[in-house]
Amino acid sequence: MELLSYKHLTYSEVVEILKKFMESEEEFSHMVSRVYEYASKMVKCVSGGEVVKELVSKLGLKEVTAVMLVNNCPSSIDEVRALLNFESRTFETEELNEVLEILNSCCRH
Repeated sequence: MELLSYKHLTYSEVVEILKKFMESEEEFSHMVSRVYEYASKMVKCVSGGEVVKELVSKLGLKEVTAVMLVNNCPSSIDEVRALLNFESRTFETEELNEVLEILNSCCRH
């Protein structure tokens, strides 16, 4: 098997992909079902893909960082800072508050 490309996915995107796959296939492995169940339990932001795009376009975050933020839905500036380890710059408090505002629009805590 050869890897042709990859993309960072939010839990909600994983659930959507696996749901479509399971609906289109008569048989699928037990592992697919287990991953679907796990990802479904971990979803904190239903519109994850859209929020990732917003974080990337508005704040210039790397996709990997935006996905981690959406998957974890931090509720404080300190929690946001802890997830910015892939970024090469320091963020101002206003930017961190904007991240929280964007996440609060979709995240369920």
